[in-house]
Amino acid sequence: MKRILPLFLILSLGVAYAAETVDGVRRQIKTVNEETSREKKLHADEKKRHEDFIKSGRDKVVSLNNQKKSLRSEIETMKAELARLNEARNKSAGVAHWYEARKQKYAQELAKVAEDLVPYFEADFPYRATETAESFKQMASELRKGVVAPDDALGRILEVFMDRIRMGYTTESWDGYLTDAETGKQMQGKYFRYGAVAAIFESADQTEYYWLDHVNGAYKWKKLPSSLEVRAQVKDALRVAEGKAAPHIVRIPVPTGDAVKSVSAEKSAAEKTAPVKKEVKK
Repeated sequence: MKRILPLFLILSLGVAYAAETVDGVRRQIKTVNEETSREKKLHADEKKRHEDFIKSGRDKVVSLNNQKKSLRSEIETMKAELARLNEARNKSAGVAHWYEARKQKYAQELAKVAEDLVPYFEADFPYRATETAESFKQMASELRKGVVAPDDALGRILEVFMDRIRMGYTTESWDGYLTDAETGKQMQGKYFRYGAVAAIFESADQTEYYWLDHVNGAYKWKKLPSSLEVRAQVKDALRVAEGKAAPHIVRIPVPTGDAVKSVSAEKSAAEKTAPVKKEVKK
């Protein structure tokens, strides 16, 4: 009887342990299934936003191309009119004077358009925005002085717009300096830009990290939170951007109006630029 009792206790403990193990496995399977469903839903939502952004970008490009065709047509009309006026100039000095006056008026109007665009570029994503604004100011001055022809100036304006559009489809990293707006401290480090959506700065000693926020219509560099997780994500993104790590999905901070939020970013080994919205493909 004494031998049977320990054996019974051992069997009872074995059955209880097996039951607890099965329950644990079932709970883990349930947790994995719930996490899988959540990830699938998030992926579907991100895919839908990405497709909407692609469609919006294509529509804007089509619209710009249509405007470019219209402007080219207007230029061709002006050239044809110039040819007719040159032929008539020998017959009538008054006609030549009228044409010159109209050309001057068109140049003045185009100069005003260039000047009106300056504030938009100054408030745009701060990547070569200042240079672009200064270029438009110079162009307006040259138009008023008659140094540049209106059709040449118009071509340059269109090219600037195309460059700004192309900027939204590219990424870039470069060395530079950043001044902390609060402390006035100037730091040497490295910048990383993703299109016209996000920008990150890493100090040379890899102790300070900043991200480009957009609040109340103004861009401002802000310090990243001291969270080790956020800083690790930014370091990982910079390593992928520089080709120091294998391509994989990373997370980068983007402006949301009041806080730092991250979005997934994927770098392709074959292609380094692609149009995106929140799901960053790099």
